Amino acid sequence: MLKAGFARLDITPPLGTPLAGYQRPRYANDVLDPIEVNAIALNDGEKTLIMIAADVEGMDVADAKHIKKLILDRLGIPAEYVVLSALHQHTTYIMKHKVIENLTPAFAEVVYSKFCDVAQMAIRDMSDAELSCGECETDEKLAFVRRYFLKDGKTVTNPTPKQIPEIDRRCAEADNTVRLLRFTRKDKKDIALVNFCTHPDVVHGEKVSADWPGFTRRFVESDNSDVSCLVFVGPEGDSNHLDHIGGIKNGYEHSIHMGRVIADAVKKIWDNTVPQHCDKISADVQTVYTKSNNEGEEKYDECKAFLAAREAGTLGYNPEIEEVAYARRVVMIRESMTIYHPLPVTAVTLGDVVIVGLGGEPFTEYGASIREAAGGRFALAFALTNGHQGYLPSDKAFLEGGYEARGSRFSAGLQDQVVSKVKEMLELI
Repeated sequence: MLKAGFARLDITPPLGTPLAGYQRPRYANDVLDPIEVNAIALNDGEKTLIMIAADVEGMDVADAKHIKKLILDRLGIPAEYVVLSALHQHTTYIMKHKVIENLTPAFAEVVYSKFCDVAQMAIRDMSDAELSCGECETDEKLAFVRRYFLKDGKTVTNPTPKQIPEIDRRCAEADNTVRLLRFTRKDKKDIALVNFCTHPDVVHGEKVSADWPGFTRRFVESDNSDVSCLVFVGPEGDSNHLDHIGGIKNGYEHSIHMGRVIADAVKKIWDNTVPQHCDKISADVQTVYTKSNNEGEEKYDECKAFLAAREAGTLGYNPEIEEVAYARRVVMIRESMTIYHPLPVTAVTLGDVVIVGLGGEPFTEYGASIREAAGGRFALAFALTNGHQGYLPSDKAFLEGGYEARGSRFSAGLQDQVVSKVKEMLELI
C-alpha cells in the first residue's frame, strides 16, 4: 500500500544575504515571513520517492547533485528518486554550490543539511495513504502572460508605462488552473500537494518573503488544521501577476491575496478529488542537449564592452532588460565555449499520475504539451526542478522574440525535444 509522509524546516537566511532576481544587487534587510523547505516522502512497498519544494530562487545543477549525494549517503535513496524544486521567489536567495558570493559557507552547509533532514523527517512521518487528484480554475485571474505584441509588431516583456498604450494583445493566455494531489491518511494529517503556474515575484523590495507559495501553504493549513501543504510552481517562464491591459496589482498585500485565492480553489477541489490507484512509483532523470543559442556571437566584443560599462556606471543611460539579457547570453555562450546546452528532465509516475519537472523556467505551453504527452493521465508540471538553466521559451516564442527568448541559452526546437524526451521516459518508467 502507498505510504506518504510530510516534513517542513525553516531555511530563512541571515540579514545581509544577497537576494536573487531583477538583475541588480539587493540584500536582505528584514524578514516578512519565513523561508521554508517542504518535503513529501512516498513509498510503494519497494521504492521511496522524495520530493522537496524549497523557497529559493533557483538551484544550480551542481547544487542539486550535491544535495542528492548527501541524501543518498544518509538515506540510501538514489538520485533519480529525489526531486528538488526551487519555487523561484525573488525575495529569497539562489543556491549555488560552493559559490560564496551568494551564501556564506556556514549558512550554505546548514541549508544543505536541512535538505537531508527534511527528507529524513518526511520518511519518518510516512503512514498508509490514499491518493486522489483534482483541478479547477481560480475564481479570478491571478496569472497573466507577461509578453505582449505592440501595434508596431514588436514583442515586449512587461511593457513600460510608455509602451502600455501601444499594446495590441498578449502573446498567449496564462494557465490559471490549480492542480491538487491529495494524500489521505487515517492516523496523521492529510497532505495537500498544490501546483500553480506563475512567477512568485509579487513582493519586491529587500525584505525576505516566501511570496504567494508561502501564503498558499498557510491558508490551506488554516482552512483545515488536519492538512499539511506543500506547493510546487508550474511552468511560469512567461507569466506573472502583472496585468498590463486590465490594471496592475502588486506588493505584499497582493501576494497575500493570491495565496488566499489559490487556497480557495484548493477548498473547492478538496472534497471532489478523484481516487487514483497507486501501487507502483517510478522515477527517472535524463538530460536533453540542445544546441546553444549563439545568435549575435559576432557582437561579442560589443556586448562585453556594454556589460563592463553598465557595471562601471558609465553607460550613460538605463538599458532595457532585454538588451542586458541579450548581452549576457552572448558573452556567456562565447566564453563558456558551450556548443550544446544541457537541460535536466525529470519524470515520475505515481500509478496513473504523472509528474514532470524541467530544470529551468518553462513557458506556459510546456504545461499543455506535458499533459498531452501524459496520454490522458492526470499530470503536473514543475518548473526549476533538479537545476536552473534559465528560460525555456516555447517554439512559438523563439519566433516572436522578446526578453526571455533573446536571453535564453537554448535555441529553437527545445520544446519539441523536451516533449519527445518526456514521452520516451514515460514509456520506460
